Order: sequence, then structure tokens, then C-alpha cells
Amino acid sequence: MGTNSRISVTDKNLDRLATFLQREIERPFLATQIPDRAHIFHGAYDDNDLTQANLKLAANTLLGMMLGYVEEAPLVMVFEYNAGKKTVVDLASDTHKKKARTVIQSFREQSQRELNTKINKLAASL
Repeated sequence: MGTNSRISVTDKNLDRLATFLQREIERPFLATQIPDRAHIFHGAYDDNDLTQANLKLAANTLLGMMLGYVEEAPLVMVFEYNAGKKTVVDLASDTHKKKARTVIQSFREQSQRELNTKINKLAASL
């Protein structure tokens, strides 16, 4: 994703956040469904680029939480599924977290096997 598209996604996210906050101040509804300290991402049925960019960002955030460099917090998407109709979607369910842990564990094990193989080859050549 180039700089211009990143700025565009950022601008879109800020616009959607401002609209969301204004509506929630006027008529609270979705805010009660969003856990404290949650990372909030936006998506919309009519803006696939924004939705996909934010899903990618959410996946990177979840991975960061699993690796320990992002503080553990709920991940949710405020998704507009029809004009003016929104819902809150949990992006970090236990299933997602389990999958992320499995991928990380698999990577660790594979890396350890590869390193052991390299060390054993070096030791054998001495």
C-alpha cells in the first residue's frame, strides 16, 4: 500500500470515527457494545478498500498482541452493513487468538528445527 493510499485510508478512518462519535453522542447505541480500551476499526459494505485495509491492520494488531509488542486489548470493527445501519464485530475472538498462537508456535518450532539442522551440519564438518 503506497503512501497516498495509506493517507486515504487514514483520512477515511478519521472521517468515520468523527461521524461515529457524533452519532453516539447524539444517540448512544453501539458504544455500549464496544469493550473498554478496544482497538476500533471501521468497515463498510460500500467501501471494500477501507474494509480490507482495516482488516489487515486488525490482523497485524492481533499478531502484535500475540507476540507481546502490542498491549492486549479487544479488537472490534464498527461495520456499516447497509446505509446508516452499523453493527459491532468482534475481530479477536478466542478462535482468532488460538489460530494466531498456533501460527506463531508453528513458526517457532520450524525455526528451531532449521537452526538445529544448521548447527548439526556445522558440528559435523569440524
